[in-house]
Amino acid sequence: MVKAVIFDCFGVIVGQGFGHTYRAAGGDPELDRDFIVDMLNRSDRGLISDDEFRSGMAGQLGMSPDEWHQAVLAAEQPDAKLLGYIKKLRKSYKTAVLSNANHGSLDRKIGTEQLQACFDVIVVSADVGMVKPDPQIYRHTAELLGVEPADCVFIDDIEQLVASARDVGMQGIVYKNFEQLRAELEPLLANSKS
Repeated sequence: MVKAVIFDCFGVIVGQGFGHTYRAAGGDPELDRDFIVDMLNRSDRGLISDDEFRSGMAGQLGMSPDEWHQAVLAAEQPDAKLLGYIKKLRKSYKTAVLSNANHGSLDRKIGTEQLQACFDVIVVSADVGMVKPDPQIYRHTAELLGVEPADCVFIDDIEQLVASARDVGMQGIVYKNFEQLRAELEPLLANSKS
C-alpha cells in the first residue's frame, strides 16, 4: 500500500538535469563528463562549498562565477505545476524530497516556504553523508517518513537511481515529464486504496 511519495529534486522538480544546465551554459556535458562527475560528487557529499563549485564550473567553461550563476538560474527553475500537484498529494500521502545536492541547495532553488508546504521530509545528500544510489539513503528517507520502503513510490529522472530504490523494496517511476508522471503514479495510488 502506498503511504508515501518521494521525489528527486534536480531533473524532476527543478530544471531538466545537470547535463541540460551545463549545455545551456555553453559546455559539452559529454566532453567534460569526468570533470562534472568529480565536481558533483564532491558537492553532493558536502566536500566543497557552493562557491567552490560555482568557481570550478565557471573556470572550466571560461566564464565568471557570476555568469555561471546566471546561466544556472535561467536553466534551473522550479516546476510550479508539479509543486502544486505535490501539495495536493500531501493531503493524502506523506511526501519527501530526496536529492543529491549540497547544503542549502534546495532552499535556494525552491525556497524554504515552498519546501515546507510540499514536503514532510527533506533529505539532502550533503546533510546526511550519503548519496544515491547508496541503499541506506532510501531506507533513511522511509524511516524519517515513518513508513516501510515497500510503502513508498520513488520518482527520479535517472533510471539507475530508480533501480536502486526498487532494490530496497520501493516502487519507482523514471520521470520524463509531468503528464507521464501522473499517468504512471495515479494507477499506483488507486491500486493501493483498493
